[in-house]
Amino acid sequence: MTRPVLLSALLLAGIAATAAGTGAWAQSNGGARALAPGVKVEVAPAPGSGSAPAAGKVDETALRYYARIGDGERLEAEIARLRALDPGWEPPKDLFAPQPTTPGVDETPFWNLMSAGKVAEARAAIAEQRRKSSSWQPSDKLLQELDTAESAGRIRSASDTKRWQEVVDAAAAHPEAVACNRLDNAWRLAEAYAELKQADRAFDTYRTIVSTCPKAKERRDTIFKASRYLSPDQLRELTALGATANPAKGEDYSTVRTAEAELETGRLLERLGNAKPGALSAADLSRIQGIVRDKQDADGAIALGWYFQKQKNFAEAQSWFSQANGWAPSDKAAEGLVLAYNGLGEKAQARAAAAPWKGKSSRIDQALKAVDPPRGAGGGRSGPQGPSELDRALARHDFAECLSIIRSSIAKSGPTAALLQQRGWCLLEMKRPSEAEAAFAEAQAMAAREPAKGGASTGTTRTPAASGLPQKATLAQENAYGQAVARLATGDTVGLTRDLPRANMTPAQKAEIRASLMATEANRALEDKRYNDVLRLLDARKELTPEPRNLGILRGWALYNLMRFDEAYAQFKSVDDRLSTEESREGVSITWKTIYHDW
Repeated sequence: MTRPVLLSALLLAGIAATAAGTGAWAQSNGGARALAPGVKVEVAPAPGSGSAPAAGKVDETALRYYARIGDGERLEAEIARLRALDPGWEPPKDLFAPQPTTPGVDETPFWNLMSAGKVAEARAAIAEQRRKSSSWQPSDKLLQELDTAESAGRIRSASDTKRWQEVVDAAAAHPEAVACNRLDNAWRLAEAYAELKQADRAFDTYRTIVSTCPKAKERRDTIFKASRYLSPDQLRELTALGATANPAKGEDYSTVRTAEAELETGRLLERLGNAKPGALSAADLSRIQGIVRDKQDADGAIALGWYFQKQKNFAEAQSWFSQANGWAPSDKAAEGLVLAYNGLGEKAQARAAAAPWKGKSSRIDQALKAVDPPRGAGGGRSGPQGPSELDRALARHDFAECLSIIRSSIAKSGPTAALLQQRGWCLLEMKRPSEAEAAFAEAQAMAAREPAKGGASTGTTRTPAASGLPQKATLAQENAYGQAVARLATGDTVGLTRDLPRANMTPAQKAEIRASLMATEANRALEDKRYNDVLRLLDARKELTPEPRNLGILRGWALYNLMRFDEAYAQFKSVDDRLSTEESREGVSITWKTIYHDW
């Protein structure tokens, strides 16, 4: 076990580490060091540089308490703190031996309250004891720890409510509240500086953490935290320091290097999604491809597929969509595969790729329109005329252009139920659900007024095949399904739950909406702290459809709050291994710390 270093003694914030990353992390000034501009922290002089507390004069109250309750992490931290105060001090040999009862007041109940986070109750109990024993005074160490715990609480509260200046003020008033053994508060201080647009102080805080906190995992997690606010160059500097500065015995700092690589992966994938054809260099593109293959990252493979699809490099696009579909089958991967095969002129393969999702996914049904465009409006036997301008816009995922084309078509030839329905889908893609719901309702009303085309009833032209394939949705069912999706997006879950049994939808459509409602209710249950209900809902949903990443993380937090920590850790780790993000890393980190008391 390595010993935590108190950042209050090592200048938590506002102090630049030396370029070489050595122990000279700050300038001292008259026995004090700067935590932040205008804030000084008194520290003990280095051995041989001046007077130090006399041996045997250090307060061992907290030390013996941590030994008595078996809190090894805090015990190590307290030993390190006392040695910093008095380099000649050594832990007492009877530290773990039962201590004889001495006259006076036993402070154990106060320490227990404080350790449980009940600081106000500890203060009240101390005040009551002083009322009973007017001559008794609590130990200095107990009062110091209470002050620190209160300041730490103020920092968390101010941070949670985005009162950034109060975070900085609370840290300045009590520097030990943002020490390595309270690393979450140190991260909150850096975040506060960043949100206050004090970029240099934020960077200095992160830099001091990765230079002084000894644990490799803490340094690695700090790199991820800092990535929200710092430039790539600053992150590279942090990584170099975190991997080399002040190494502690038994720590593997190579993991700090992997943080930079993972962040670079994220940046590259983000650029890939927004890049115009040919905008990425060959080196960057090659790096992304290697990372996606190594991680078997289906989402990354889909992003690569769309990148090449936009370039009309259909063969490369088809390869990546196929890879994604192989790693994690989904209608998103199948959609890309259908359109890539179609671009290659391989329509049979496009139909085969669509088959598992046909009638069950609106995106697949839409993609098939590019493969087999609808026949002419007259219902005759004329062959396909090729993809329309609207189909091409949809294949590009250009939903603003979709709305523009529909608007022009309606102005030129008048509205149709099919056009209004497509308008609803494009509005949904653009996060405009209320307008989308209105468009689907209008399409529904128009479909009821439109005469049957070519003598056929619009309600019977898509009957299920005798082979037992999933029922093909009618135009009316597609409109009802679109309205349900829009209502979900607007939050009308109560009304939708009530109306779903009577809704005119296919069984597959109803199952999809039911699964979405369960996911929404599971999120609500987590907010209401009904953790068993979260698991019950997610388990029921999993019987209908595979569990996506975001609900996997939700499951992890439900398990964590039920104190099923090993299961929670396994859940977060499983999600993180597939694709590491800030959310999954946070779950892994917190559960690990809880299991191993690694705070």
